[in-house]
Amino acid sequence: MRYVANSRMAEGASRDQLVQFFEKNGFSSVAWNLVRHRIVTEYALKTGDVPGVLIFLEADSPEQAAGLINELVAVKQGLLTFEIDPLGKTMRLQADG
Repeated sequence: MRYVANSRMAEGASRDQLVQFFEKNGFSSVAWNLVRHRIVTEYALKTGDVPGVLIFLEADSPEQAAGLINELVAVKQGLLTFEIDPLGKTMRLQADG
């Protein structure tokens, strides 16, 4: 099943800490491993006042999805938390022109 994991800044974390973390670390080897094994199928970096990430992933259950996300370095360091929601059918829309 497909899930979307939407990050939120963890309690006690600051915007500056998040920006510094992403500038210094980029994507961890744990994150790249999820991409390499096609568990994470897409991601998007959130911009604005509160930086973060949206992660689209394949998992057998919400618990498995949460377990995978909770292994990310930013989560383990207490910088981000994630809300995980199941997704139904998705489609890409493109304007003619």
